[in-house]
Amino acid sequence: MLVFGVLMSGVLACGVVPASAQSLHLPMIQLVEDVGQFPIAPSEAAVIAKDSVPGSKVLNVKLLPSGVYAVTLKVGGSVTRVMVDATSGAVT
Repeated sequence: MLVFGVLMSGVLACGVVPASAQSLHLPMIQLVEDVGQFPIAPSEAAVIAKDSVPGSKVLNVKLLPSGVYAVTLKVGGSVTRVMVDATSGAVT
């Protein structure tokens, strides 16, 4: 398992990425303190977003205060953002 920590607003948030998500080669997953209240984990949001954009590479995953993950993807020479609902997993 890969263990990581991200310093955000003076608070260190730590988490564990399951082995299945390690193959995504995520450079950064940002967590907030209350990420546990959502059924969709950051690593799951990354997989959902990546699956919605064929051939993409995940660059960043961030949980917004609205309860939606903003997943930044690179496709070829372009960067795009996919929004994944942290409660339902729906792509918006």
